[in-house]
Amino acid sequence: MKVTSKNHDEVSALLTVTLDKSDYKERVDKTLHNYAKNANIPGFRKGKAPLSMIKRQYEAGVAMEEINKQVSTALNNYITENKLRLVGQPIPVPVEELDYNANQLSVDFEVGYEPDFTIDLASYTAPHFKVEAGDKEINQSIENMQKRFAERIPAEEITDDAYVALEVKQVVEEDAEGEHNHAPKNVTINKDNKEVFDLVKGKKNGDTVKLTKQQLQDDAELAKQLGFSANEAEHLHHDEVEVTVKDVYTLKLAELDQDMFDKVYGEGKIKSEEELRAKVKEELDEYFQQNADVHFVNKVLEQIVEKQEVALPADFLVKWLLFSNQNIQSEEQARQILENEQSQLKYQIIEGRLMSDNGIEIDYADVLAQAEQLVRNQLAIYGIHHLSDEEIQKYAVEMLKDQEQVRQISSEVATAKLKDIILEKAGREEKTITHDEFLEEIKN
Repeated sequence: MKVTSKNHDEVSALLTVTLDKSDYKERVDKTLHNYAKNANIPGFRKGKAPLSMIKRQYEAGVAMEEINKQVSTALNNYITENKLRLVGQPIPVPVEELDYNANQLSVDFEVGYEPDFTIDLASYTAPHFKVEAGDKEINQSIENMQKRFAERIPAEEITDDAYVALEVKQVVEEDAEGEHNHAPKNVTINKDNKEVFDLVKGKKNGDTVKLTKQQLQDDAELAKQLGFSANEAEHLHHDEVEVTVKDVYTLKLAELDQDMFDKVYGEGKIKSEEELRAKVKEELDEYFQQNADVHFVNKVLEQIVEKQEVALPADFLVKWLLFSNQNIQSEEQARQILENEQSQLKYQIIEGRLMSDNGIEIDYADVLAQAEQLVRNQLAIYGIHHLSDEEIQKYAVEMLKDQEQVRQISSEVATAKLKDIILEKAGREEKTITHDEFLEEIKN
């Protein structure tokens, strides 16, 4: 058994897997003998049917299964041993019929490769911002903590400082047929949710407002604030939606005292408002810097994608799209799809090459550590900062039982490691800016 390669060009080739009959005959014969031992053939006692009869019935299927298995193993081994970085998957070249009794047979596969190139990160330079939290961001963060532990004060009507719990449900017409079990949505709003707040301002508990399906479809922000995605708003089953005021209250913010400090950061960790402000600034600066680092990395990657030549195996990819997607009916359609996806494919190849050339690998410890950080981040949103490492890890391990979470978190780990490499090797133009200035930079 052997695999040979014939290049079409530098990014595509024909791989040929050649098998001798001796490569698979012994396994086929062994399988047929096992069939014979257990076969129930009418007219014969169990296991006593002639081997020739077993062969007539089963040999072709057994042989083809074994050939397919060995061809697949040989192909995968060749790709691994030669460290081939494929684009798409190998495409088998159609054959009329394989003669499993021939002394030798061959199976061909079209393959596309990533082009061979290197990236000198040191030759790329981008602005790298140091983003500092100011009084505005610190005050907002502390106010959010106070709201987290605030006392609810019931209110008679909706005023500018009120919070409003709403129930949103579709109005079922009297002549509507069938069952209509559309679960109501429950949302809480304040004046920051301007579209809905203006709708209910001045109302009291139990008051209702009706909206048409068309209003929600025409005003995406209104629909969003009422809990409807664009798709949900587009496909509402009924023509009216009823919004009911279920609760109105104001908040008496928690005092900035030791009790609140302990609730947020754990007993005795913060002992004064000054210490609290310093801690909040430290956390915000770290968070802002993470975003600034990502911005820098993205700018470097944009430059690389723009400047780096990446020869794609276009002819192969057209064949692969036609082979792998039954909804693509023509070569012209496949070429159009490839044209649309070309930039993203180039980006993926560049990202993969950077990871490979810089020895970036991912193991379970990396994924677990990232899952633990995600748990901490989620808890921090709710003002919970004092769970033990053991409790954090327990939640993280539970998270990693979901394979989709594992895939997503592994991708985040790879991106973080690539970010560190680019931060280390690419050129930086350092500049200190405020958070508002950074937001404007991102918007621009």
